[in-house]
Amino acid sequence: MDVREKRHWVLTDVSLAVKGCDLQPEEITSFLGIEPTGVRNPGPSRWARPGDVDGLWGISCNERVSRDFHEQMDTILSVVENKRTELVQLTGRGYEVAVEIYGFAGNDCTLALRPEELERIALLGFPLRVAANMNER
Repeated sequence: MDVREKRHWVLTDVSLAVKGCDLQPEEITSFLGIEPTGVRNPGPSRWARPGDVDGLWGISCNERVSRDFHEQMDTILSVVENKRTELVQLTGRGYEVAVEIYGFAGNDCTLALRPEELERIALLGFPLRVAANMNER
């Protein structure tokens, strides 16, 4: 992470997300043997984008665990690597599996993935989604 001045910062949240129109969070928890940090049953939600009615099961690593982006990435990628076989089976059952990065960013800040992080993501074969909120907090 390149923070040029103290007022320029990125607050990140890295997660593993499993989504599906018929997703039942308790079934995913049982199948993976991991407790999620967040779930959403299928149907409309005030927290989801308009039209997004998929159920969601996820594990998130954010500032409550570590403020270091690379530690967050390592935590989530380790979970995905350890459960890759099961996650591939979920994609075969029609679920969407992705690694997601979400961040609140100040002006003129940057957030760079390390080459080894990109390699780990590529080897897993799941999509990487990045979303930034440029509103300062």
